[in-house]
Amino acid sequence: MPTLTAALKTERGLHVAKAVFLAGFSAMFLFCGYEFIRSTAESIFLSHFSAESKPYALSCVPVMMLALIYLYGRLLSAVGSARAMAGSMLISAAVFTLAFFGLKTGNKWLVFMFYVFKESYVVIIAEQYWSFINSTLKDEEGRVFNGPVAGLGALGSLAGGFILSRYVVALHSETFILLSAAAFMPALALFWLAYKQGGEPAPTQAEARGRKGHLHLSILKENRTVLYIAMIIFTAQVVGTLLDLRFTQLAREVLPEKDLRTAFFGSFWMKVNIFSFSMQFLLTPLLLRYIKVRWIQVAIPVVHIGACAFLLMRPGIFTAGLAFLLFKGMDYSIFRASKETLYIPFSYDTRYRAKQVADAFSYRFSKGVTSVVLSAATAAGAIPAAAYAGAAMLFSGLWTGIAFPLTSNRDKVTGN
Repeated sequence: MPTLTAALKTERGLHVAKAVFLAGFSAMFLFCGYEFIRSTAESIFLSHFSAESKPYALSCVPVMMLALIYLYGRLLSAVGSARAMAGSMLISAAVFTLAFFGLKTGNKWLVFMFYVFKESYVVIIAEQYWSFINSTLKDEEGRVFNGPVAGLGALGSLAGGFILSRYVVALHSETFILLSAAAFMPALALFWLAYKQGGEPAPTQAEARGRKGHLHLSILKENRTVLYIAMIIFTAQVVGTLLDLRFTQLAREVLPEKDLRTAFFGSFWMKVNIFSFSMQFLLTPLLLRYIKVRWIQVAIPVVHIGACAFLLMRPGIFTAGLAFLLFKGMDYSIFRASKETLYIPFSYDTRYRAKQVADAFSYRFSKGVTSVVLSAATAAGAIPAAAYAGAAMLFSGLWTGIAFPLTSNRDKVTGN
């Protein structure tokens, strides 16, 4: 398998590198803006609602996701992938700009809907980046380029978290909503250049203009790898949601003041992104080069089993933050980079349509279902603090089991 340096010495390697690294630099601005909005929306939400209300908001996210993914599918059929990406970014920027002014009214239900949109938009746009990258690279190239390209996105998140944690108290949380909207502009310009460099992927005649469905859901039945990916993402996000909710509860107890809490969240996500960034550039390329994708995918939930066990033994905001940091840091780095190589051999509709359902919708649907269950349990009585870590450890075990058949057929064919 070639190294990054060796790949850049070939004519094709240099050509695709320009395209995917332009996409990576675009992702820097996207995820920098997301860091501005993530902690800000979280903190503003907690100023109007209790931490126990968060599951109700998360339970509404799948409905928002369904609507946005369907609109994206229609847009993709009508204008193609490049313009669909541009439309997604411009619409999101407009929503944030309107939210900046709308939230000044103090309407708590605008806060609620803003939080739901924040949870929805980023995964849909992020999957469009990977749809383009997976359509541009070959399998071996994905193992070389995926880590560093994703690392650029982590670098943007790192910068966003640093800026937020340092300046939010002086500028106030709401200002960063407008800054997040502004970050879409360079992200859009760079991604458009990436399409110009790499070329816009074209569907087959049978897939053109959404002939097999704007979402082409039948792929989930026809392609077992994509189905297993959807199952793993669902299970993994149950773990992530449980750890997220427990961490949020503890943060609200320790930090009741809004701007200080925003700074704390910004600092936390900066640490997550330092970890993710380090993984992407230092460890991920080596793991993808020398270890089979199957064993990488199996090892990740085993790490989370250990982190959840530690949280059970030593409950507190430090151990809750550590378990959540490990989950998000690995989710953004080695899990994502290794998973994306599985999409490269598949069809246009698999990469651009079914992927939105298998990855983006499963991601947020899992958080929504988990939140509904927790909301019902909370209504019936208080949930013991240890239940969050215990359930997360259980679902990490289920995740481990699903990871084995994920790449079994692919490993037999490719030897990877």
